[in-house]
Amino acid sequence: MLSLLLAATLAAAEPAATDAHTAAALKMIEASRADEPLKMLKDPTAPMVQSTVAQFQGCASAKPVLDDFSKRMGAITFSDAEIGEMRKDFAAVYTDVFTQQELETMTAFFTSELGKKLLDKTPEIMQRIQGASQQRMQASMENAQKIGQELAPKLDEAFRACQAAQGDKPAQ
Repeated sequence: MLSLLLAATLAAAEPAATDAHTAAALKMIEASRADEPLKMLKDPTAPMVQSTVAQFQGCASAKPVLDDFSKRMGAITFSDAEIGEMRKDFAAVYTDVFTQQELETMTAFFTSELGKKLLDKTPEIMQRIQGASQQRMQASMENAQKIGQELAPKLDEAFRACQAAQGDKPAQ
C-alpha cells in the first residue's frame, strides 16, 4: 500500500509532457540534427560488413562465407516504426530537461542561418579541436615518459627497499 502511495505521489510530482511539449522536443531534435545517428540504424552493420569484405579482396574462396556473412548481418536492421519509437524516447529525455519554451527557442536557433552554420561546421570544428588537443597531449605524454624513465631506477630501488624492510610481505 505504501509503495502505491509513493508511486502515486511521484507521478503527481512530475507531470507528463503535454503533446505540445513533446512536439516541440521532436522539432528541436530534427532541427538540431540530434537524430542523425538514428538514420544509420536502417543498416547498422554496413560499415562492419564493408570492412570485413574489404579484408578478403581478391580471395574468391572466401566468397561463400562472405556472402552468408553479408546476408545475415544485413538482416540486422531497425524498422521506421522502431526508429520512430527511439525518436520519441529522445523527445522524452528532452522534455524532462527542457521546458517547451526552451525547446522552441533552441529550434528557432538551429533553424536560423547561424544555427545551421554551427551544425554544418561542427564536424570540422571537432576535428580541429581534436588535432590541437592531440598535439598538447603528445607533448605532455612525452614529458611523462621522460620523468618515468628518469625515476625508474630510483622507484625500483625504493620498491626493493620496501620489500626488504617488510621481509617480502605484501604491502598493506
